[in-house]
Amino acid sequence: MAVEFEKKSLARPEGEAVKRRAFSFFTASLALISCFATSATSIPMMAYWTDALGLTSAEAAMTVVNYFGGCVLTLLLFARFSNLLGRKPVVIAALLCGIIACYLFSTAQSASGINLGRFLQGLCCGLATSACMAWVVDTAPREKAWLGTAMTAAGPNIGLSLGTLLTGLIIEYQVLNPAHLFETCMGLLMVGIILSIFSTETMRFGTESIGQVIIPKIALPARLRRLFFVGVSAYIGTWGVSSFFQGFSGQFALIVFGQSSVLLAAITYLLLIIPIAVCSLLSGRFNPIKTTFVMITAFLVGTAGVFINLNLQNQWLFIASVVVAGAAMGGTWCAVLKFLLMDATLKERAGLISALYLGAYVGSSIPNFSVGQLAKNATMADISCGFSVWITITWLIVVLALLFIRKGPSAAEAKRFN
Repeated sequence: MAVEFEKKSLARPEGEAVKRRAFSFFTASLALISCFATSATSIPMMAYWTDALGLTSAEAAMTVVNYFGGCVLTLLLFARFSNLLGRKPVVIAALLCGIIACYLFSTAQSASGINLGRFLQGLCCGLATSACMAWVVDTAPREKAWLGTAMTAAGPNIGLSLGTLLTGLIIEYQVLNPAHLFETCMGLLMVGIILSIFSTETMRFGTESIGQVIIPKIALPARLRRLFFVGVSAYIGTWGVSSFFQGFSGQFALIVFGQSSVLLAAITYLLLIIPIAVCSLLSGRFNPIKTTFVMITAFLVGTAGVFINLNLQNQWLFIASVVVAGAAMGGTWCAVLKFLLMDATLKERAGLISALYLGAYVGSSIPNFSVGQLAKNATMADISCGFSVWITITWLIVVLALLFIRKGPSAAEAKRFN
């Protein structure tokens, strides 16, 4: 029924239908990028808030946990709401959550205000993860279907890159003060709402009932369960490291470069996130299983280099290791999405993507929650040792699971290995 509705909604003269589809793809991509770009503003701002409000390391780590908490709550309870209400209403709700979060940041005077704002940003990005990403895949150009998957993987990181870079430059050179910066973000999100209103809906209202979507469940096709285990393990392991950078990029800059500021915190995070975005786009054309093997190994090497050189305080090797780790993360994420969405139906997309990101948010919050509880007593050397174990376990699980599946693949799995 959903597929019939999509075809019916685009049943216009061919040229007009293509233009409407392209406009909707642009809107969905912009909404996805905007949600994560405005979310990224708080990452380099942690250096500013730590100084201005006297935040402790534990409080900085808990802002990440609150963000992930909002994401998890959304993906658990509202992941398939776009199958009930349609993609557009849920995307608009995501953008509204982002607007409220930016308002709270513009008036923040304590850690509690920042934590509430980060929680709302988690709601925003959680809704964007399910509805925006599904809308992006729905409206991707028919002749370039891979572009939908690539944008789904790269869009959040493009947004994180832009938001981090622009925030660092704007605050460092006093183009805007923090309050005006967040007001500008509110304007960007409002533009996304307006464009969404005039875009094409791809999911019929009531495709699933309220009873079906309100009950938390992992919407996972049986044919993909073993591959999903591989994918979610890869996401959990890599996200655990990338999320750690969100709360601690300012402290990394202080350790490695000897000083910290909003701009240096932004640059440190960009060293990770730009390669993620670039490699997410570039790896979309390659065999996803082979790419996963290569990228998860590069992740092991690059991330180990990050923590080794963080303790050695070698600037150039630290920079190189962060870039390698970021590229490996981006390639892994795109490859995983590609082999999971290869034959997913329109109705399966939102639930499948949400299940993957739900696992990633829950699993990757574990190391950050641990740091938040232990930060008062643990040194960076202790934290580095813990993450070294984390990345090694990730590599072993992903590689061994793929080798096991390859020995006796099902029909759906064999299609991906070929």
